[in-house]
Amino acid sequence: APTVAAIVTSLLERLQDNEGDRAQAYHQLESALRGDGGRLQSGVLNRLLAEVSGDIRAAEGVTDDVRTAASDVLVALASSHFHFVMSELQQHLKALGGISEEFVFVTLGKLASSYG
Repeated sequence: APTVAAIVTSLLERLQDNEGDRAQAYHQLESALRGDGGRLQSGVLNRLLAEVSGDIRAAEGVTDDVRTAASDVLVALASSHFHFVMSELQQHLKALGGISEEFVFVTLGKLASSYG
């Protein structure tokens, strides 16, 4: 069976190449991350955070379904990389206003109920 790192890398490449349904790819990522809880290599982790954050932060062209799925990936990722996810969300709060701010707070709420 493929490792979680291999699954994450494959799905990340799909997202970066804009191939297929983004929300579906995020749901698959969330499932893989929840099933494992292992730590990702820093390069993969940083690429994943950048991709997810880009969708949460995007002013337009991203549906609420994709934003919600991206938010759920951050929550799943926090089980093994809590500090990195919280740092990423703090950067969003410093930089943002508008619609994406709502998804930062939604994600923080999910984190609190999952790990609080």
